[in-house]
Amino acid sequence: MEQSHLKIGLICCAGIAVCGLILFTGPEPLEANAPEEKPRVLIGDLERSAIARTVTAFGVLSPRQSLQLTTQVPGVITWVSDDLEAGGQVAEGDLLVSIDQRDYAIAVASAKARFAQAEAKIEIEQGRSEIAQLEWAAWQDSHDEELPASPLALRKPQRAEAVAHRRTVGAELDSARLALERTAVRAPWPGHVVQANAVVGQVMPVGGVTATLFPLDYAVVELQVSIKQMQLLDAGIDRIELRPVHDLDASPIVGTFEGIVRNLTSDTRLATVRVRIDEPLAHAGWAYGMHLQAKLITAQERTVALIPAGLIVSGNLVWISRGGRAQRHQLYPVEVQGQTVSVEDNFGPDDALVLERPIGLFDGASVAVTVR
Repeated sequence: MEQSHLKIGLICCAGIAVCGLILFTGPEPLEANAPEEKPRVLIGDLERSAIARTVTAFGVLSPRQSLQLTTQVPGVITWVSDDLEAGGQVAEGDLLVSIDQRDYAIAVASAKARFAQAEAKIEIEQGRSEIAQLEWAAWQDSHDEELPASPLALRKPQRAEAVAHRRTVGAELDSARLALERTAVRAPWPGHVVQANAVVGQVMPVGGVTATLFPLDYAVVELQVSIKQMQLLDAGIDRIELRPVHDLDASPIVGTFEGIVRNLTSDTRLATVRVRIDEPLAHAGWAYGMHLQAKLITAQERTVALIPAGLIVSGNLVWISRGGRAQRHQLYPVEVQGQTVSVEDNFGPDDALVLERPIGLFDGASVAVTVR
C-alpha cells in the first residue's frame, strides 16, 4: 500500500518536472497581430442626366391600301410589261398590260362612220326645212293669206329627230373610244407589285385580275400600346424611331404620328397608335410585312444615372461606396449608348461609384476611399 502511494508520488513529481522543462525551454508564446488597415477603393462621382421618356412597341409594316388591277374590257393579252412581276415597282401611268385592240378599233371606226352619217342627215334636214319655209312663204304670197305653218310642214320634227340620232351615235362613239382606251391597263399611282397574273395570249374576261399593287408613297405601322403607357404619350410625342426587329442596331427611320385609336376590349386594355412612314421601300432591306420596333420619344423627361459599361458586373450590379462601406447595387437599364449605360436613378444623394477595388472585397465591407 505504501509502495503504491510512493509510485504515484514519483510519477506526479516527474510530470511536474517535465511541464516545467517545457515551460522554460519551449518556444515563445504567440502574440496577436495588430489589425490590418481597411481595404482602399478609388471612387468617383455619379453622373446624372435628364432624358426623354420612351415607349417601346412593335408592329408590322403594312401598305396604306391594296389594289387589285383588273381588266375593264374582255380580250386576249398581247403585251405585258417587264416590270409587272412580283417584287417589281411601277410608276404612275406606266403601261402594264395591252389587250388586243383590233375589235375595239373597228368599233370606233364604225361609230365614227355612223356619226358622220348622222351629221349629214342633220344637214339634209336643215336644207329640207329651209326649202319648206320658202315653199310656205310662196304659197302665202299666191293666196294672199297669212296662215301659220305647222311644225310638220316646216320639217322641224324631222330635224329634231336627226339631231337626237346624232347624239345617240355620238354616245356610241364615246363608248367605243373608251373601250379602246381601256385595252391599255396602266398603273394608277406609283406601286410595288405584290402579285402578277397576266400572261401573253391569256384571254381575260371583264374584271380579270392582272396584278396586285401596294402604293409606294407611304405605309403605316399600327402599334399596340397599353393604357398605362398611353399616359406618357398624353404629354406629346417628339419623335418616333423605327428599326427592323432583326437589326435593332440599324440607323433609325423617323415616322410620323398619325393618331390614336382607342380599342378597349373585354379581355385587354390596349390602344392602337398609327404611324406613317414615307417611301418605306426606299430604305435598304425594308419590305411590306416586316416586323418593326418603334420607340416613341415623349415630351416627358426623367433623371437617369450614367454608368460606364466596364464597371457593371454580372447580374446588372455595380459597386458603390455608401456611408463608408462598399456595396453591390442593383441597376435597372434604360438604354445603352456605346460604352455608357443609362440606368434608373435609384442611388442615394451621397453614393459614389467604386472605380477600382481590391480583389476579394466583400459586400458591406468597411473601406477607406480615395477620390479621383
